[in-house]
Amino acid sequence: MDTTMLIPMLERLGWTSLQTVLLVALVYGVCRALPSLSAATRCRLWWLVSLQAVLGLFWSQPLQLAWLPAPQAVAMTATDVAADLVYPLAPEASAQLLAAMPTPEVPAVAWWAVALGALWMSGVLLMALRTFGEWRRCRALLAAAYPCEDEALVEALQLASDAHGVRPSPRLWMSAQVDAPQLVGPFRPVLLLPAGDNALQGDALDLALTHELQHLQRRDLQWGLLPALAQHLFFFHPLLRLSVREYAQAREEAVDAAVVGQHGASRQAYGRLLLQLGVAPQPHLGVASAAPNTTSLKRRLLSLQSRRSCPRILAMALTAVVVVVGVAPMRLVAAPVPLAPPAPPAAPKAVVPPAPKAPPAPQASARVPAVPVAPAAPAEPADVEEPAGPDDADVAYVDDAAGMDEDHDGTTSTTTSITTYGRLDLGKSPREAYVLVDGDATFANGGMDDVTVARRQLGKGPALWFRQGDKRYVVRDPMLIQTLQRAYSGAADLGRQQSELGRQQSVLGRQQGELGKQMGEMGRLQGEESRRIALAAAEVARSAMAAHDINREAAAEAANAARGATRDMAVAREAAREAAAEARRAMQEARSEAAQSGRTRDMQRLASQQSELASRQAALGSQQAALGERQARVQAQASQQAQQVIARALASGKAERL
Repeated sequence: MDTTMLIPMLERLGWTSLQTVLLVALVYGVCRALPSLSAATRCRLWWLVSLQAVLGLFWSQPLQLAWLPAPQAVAMTATDVAADLVYPLAPEASAQLLAAMPTPEVPAVAWWAVALGALWMSGVLLMALRTFGEWRRCRALLAAAYPCEDEALVEALQLASDAHGVRPSPRLWMSAQVDAPQLVGPFRPVLLLPAGDNALQGDALDLALTHELQHLQRRDLQWGLLPALAQHLFFFHPLLRLSVREYAQAREEAVDAAVVGQHGASRQAYGRLLLQLGVAPQPHLGVASAAPNTTSLKRRLLSLQSRRSCPRILAMALTAVVVVVGVAPMRLVAAPVPLAPPAPPAAPKAVVPPAPKAPPAPQASARVPAVPVAPAAPAEPADVEEPAGPDDADVAYVDDAAGMDEDHDGTTSTTTSITTYGRLDLGKSPREAYVLVDGDATFANGGMDDVTVARRQLGKGPALWFRQGDKRYVVRDPMLIQTLQRAYSGAADLGRQQSELGRQQSVLGRQQGELGKQMGEMGRLQGEESRRIALAAAEVARSAMAAHDINREAAAEAANAARGATRDMAVAREAAREAAAEARRAMQEARSEAAQSGRTRDMQRLASQQSELASRQAALGSQQAALGERQARVQAQASQQAQQVIARALASGKAERL
């Protein structure tokens, strides 16, 4: 269930109710302090109370009064404290503990708002049903009435209507079910006169008709629709009901004063008419000459007494003050956070003069033999590729690395680490975006330009910056900001966990690179050993061919006995040298096989370590993927909460246009 529009409506209902209390107190105080204030002025003042109530409920951009104290830093949540305690531990232990922590869930539905909204709507519906019942009773009353058959009375009403500027004149009907004259219907009014025993005659009838024509001249039936609407919407507000009753009382007193003052009627005769009409129920869809209760009748009789009237200029000034001060919808908001003073410039770094160069050493008399250059090591294997996330998904982006940055002139300056969580569009900026600035952390849903602009305009906050098309707003209300801070606290925790896992993956990647380098060195040594073995095998082959030639020559010489025994001795010595060489080659082959076997075992050990590191890397990758899914869920919930906060800020007027 979406409460995006319901919560701002309830907030406006609450703020308007509070402002109505203050406005009722102001109008009541003015009326008590100035008893000489005319009934017409009091009628306008009480009508303005209903106007303020209706405007406050439907006006989405009220005036903002920055009278509340500036927001303070929000206390750390339990998850933040736990993360700060766990983070200094070993990487593996801290990652496991942080991953096991529950992620704070953002409530998707504000049930309190749904309950209050349902109660309010039920009350409004009951008031509407009550009005519908009154409308049906009014229809039944008109159905039982009949048009006036007295032509002289109808003609007199026509002349009186022309004199009062009422065109067209109301329809004149007679009814035995009413005890006093009534005007029914705001759009097509019908003037009902009592018939039978309660019929009025002579001067009483003239005064009663004049009273009702005054209502039509003042358009009281149309002006009374607004207080009736306010009473329906704020059925729960006792002071608003009081203001509606006071408006109706002042309206009747204003009409009584007009009948007596402007038309020269006798106060005593008009007072006798009011006593004759007595007390009668008031129609909900019209006005009646009779008073609704004895208190109202007494106040109307007392208002007929002559008294000193308030100056007209003072009455107009009071009405203008109430319009300016009390009618316009207003909201109390927090004062803007004062900007932090700029940091003092860093002291210039002292330049140390370079040390003098040592004199060159004298050349040696004897030439030193050149040192043979070691063979180049094989290229280092590429680092293990980490799983790359999408360019506009839930990421944690670090704006400036913390530490010391060296400038071009050799000086060193300190920068602040600013981390951005949320959804960043690296391409074209979306149509709508928002950025929550909270100290050195930023939670965004938009483009990089939006984050830069929000940081430049808000400093370190806390505040919410959002954009709708080309319109930019800022929200500094503490309650709304704390709502977003609680919603995004889980995103910050998951970002720290993802950063820790990334650091561990980087460490494993470096270890895998070192093992790859060692395996490359082992391969190089094995290659050299194989080359040496190949050279030795070639030498053995040449020696075998030479021995074959020697044996062939020895056979020829043996056949030729004439050449003598000297040749036999030479052949024997050559055979002895060949045997010794063969023994040395056998020993070298044995040593080479032993070295080759050792290198093979080393290669197997390194391969086993590489496999273990790959398994750990895969485990960290699966943890990173799980954290990514949790980050996506938290980001979606926080984004929904942010949209609700933006809608509430726009509806309640807490969003300041930049």
